[in-house]
Amino acid sequence: MSDSTSRPLDGFDHAILRLLQRDNKTSQRAIAEEIGLSTPAVQRRIAQMEASEVIVANTAVIAPQSVGQMITAIVESRLRDDRSLVMDRAKRYFANVEEIQQCYFVNGGVSFIIVMLARDVAHFEKLVRLHFADNEDILTYRTLIVLDKVKVGLSVPI
Repeated sequence: MSDSTSRPLDGFDHAILRLLQRDNKTSQRAIAEEIGLSTPAVQRRIAQMEASEVIVANTAVIAPQSVGQMITAIVESRLRDDRSLVMDRAKRYFANVEEIQQCYFVNGGVSFIIVMLARDVAHFEKLVRLHFADNEDILTYRTLIVLDKVKVGLSVPI
């Protein structure tokens, strides 16, 4: 967060964030009416939260299957070496793979937990070979195919 624009979040900010997480297309007028502020006050608060990176993006969440991404896989991978050079190289590499939707650098015997999308089984196999089996930085990996997305969310509890 930028020091010049950061301030503690109050109840109005939390209410705005809850509404925006539910539907980011909610008008500022509707938000103002619901929480009891003026529209300009809501607009200023949203601008401040964007400037201080409380709100980091405004994006559309797309159903993967609607664009041909039929397989969701979770991949646990372990690096061959725990040196910073290898860790940083792997982070940069995974951050730039289009099919990787989420990537977490973790501890506990696994280096990365990755959520990856694929069009079909052949595409999935190609991705696994390219990014894990033939990746010199990866010691071991294990793939899990998602059978049902019980809960998928981007909302932060507020």
